[in-house]
Amino acid sequence: MPIVLPLFKYDRTHHVLGDNMETIRTFISMAIPEMPAIIDAKETLTAVSGIAVPKDIHMTLRFLGDVDVKKIKKLSEEMRSIEKYSSFDVSMKGLGAFPNVKEPRIVWIGAEVGTPFCDILSEIDGMLDSLSIDYDRKPFKPHVTVGRVKRRSESLTDVLNKHRSQDMGSFRCSEILLMSSVLTQNGARHSVVGTFRLC
Repeated sequence: MPIVLPLFKYDRTHHVLGDNMETIRTFISMAIPEMPAIIDAKETLTAVSGIAVPKDIHMTLRFLGDVDVKKIKKLSEEMRSIEKYSSFDVSMKGLGAFPNVKEPRIVWIGAEVGTPFCDILSEIDGMLDSLSIDYDRKPFKPHVTVGRVKRRSESLTDVLNKHRSQDMGSFRCSEILLMSSVLTQNGARHSVVGTFRLC
């Protein structure tokens, strides 16, 4: 059964798009609850040398990069239409790596998403196309990034193999987020531009 837990924390203060701004680094995402197995996986990865583990995690649905603020304002208005969709289940399972376990650069937790996620994503893609906002058109592979590999080690390979099929828990996604990302010396700082609550 899906569980209800606090979300991994990030800046819930809405990012106000000022008229003096030209572009904003933007992505569309799904918040992830603080499920015990995910917290344990992050702690396990933190203990492995050569891996940077993010404090806050989310599932990126579409990374848009630097986009004209006027287009983001329009996108935020159009995304209200996805609020007609119902919430859906998300199951988190297994540690993996891009491009592969032998030469890992990114460590991730896999995910399976329920109906009507595909319809929601398809509608969002249609909005992006109509607004001429570019995005990565590779087939979407649901996952959450939990580590960036700076130096490969045998201990990391062991961790990936040990947890590749582990059930990480499930939850119900009830909102989609339009986010801004500001790069700082301490990493990216994310803020909410728009929250779209599913019914």
